Amino acid sequence: MHPAACACVGGQSALLDRYKTPVPLGGTAQAPASEACIHFIPDTVFAGKDAASELGDIKAKGRVVILAVLASSRAFLTREAVEDLGTRALDLGCDDAVVVDPLDSQHAMGVLGGALARPGAHAVVFASPCAQLQHGEYEAEPAEIDEYACMSCHRCQQITGCPAIAFKPPVFRIEAEACSGCDLCVEYCRTHVIYSPRSRMTPEERSRARYAAASQQP
Repeated sequence: MHPAACACVGGQSALLDRYKTPVPLGGTAQAPASEACIHFIPDTVFAGKDAASELGDIKAKGRVVILAVLASSRAFLTREAVEDLGTRALDLGCDDAVVVDPLDSQHAMGVLGGALARPGAHAVVFASPCAQLQHGEYEAEPAEIDEYACMSCHRCQQITGCPAIAFKPPVFRIEAEACSGCDLCVEYCRTHVIYSPRSRMTPEERSRARYAAASQQP
C-alpha cells in the first residue's frame, strides 16, 4: 500500500500502475474471486450515484477487501462530510469503516494491517486535503535535503513518487515551490538527511494545519 496512493489521486496515478492487477470475475460472497484486494476510489466518484453499480458486490471481490476511499477534494474538508463517506461504505456492504490520515503513516499502516488480518470487507477513508487546495498563511514550508549528506539512494523519490523531488547529480534536491509539506520523504529516508520544519509537530497538529490551509481562499 503506497502512502502517496492514499494521500492523493495524483500520487495514485504516478505509482499504482506497477501494482494493479485485475480482480478475477465470477466471485461470490461465499466464494470470493481473490485472496485479498484493495479497491481505490476517489471521494467524488464514491459519493456519486453510480458508485453502487461500479463496485457491485464488494464481498465477492476477495476474502479480504479493503475499500480505500481518497477523501481529498474541496467537498470533503469537514469531518461530517468525511464521516458520511464511511456511512455510505457501510450502506454498500462493508463490515466496518474507519477514517485515517494517510500522512500519519505509522497509524495508517497499523489500521491496514489489522484490516488485512480480518476476512470481510473493510472501508478505510484516507482523509487529507489535496495539496493544490492549500493556500494562505497556513501553507506548509518545504522540506529540505542535506545535499552534503545525501547518498543518492533514490528511495525518497521511488517510494513517494513526489514531483517536488528531483535527481540533480550527484544528489537529490527538493523544489521548494513544488513541495506541499506532506513529509512522506522524511519518513522514508533511510539516512535521515531530509529535514522538515514540522518535525516537532504531532500528526494531529500537521493534519489540522493542512485543513486550515485548504480552508483559505486562493
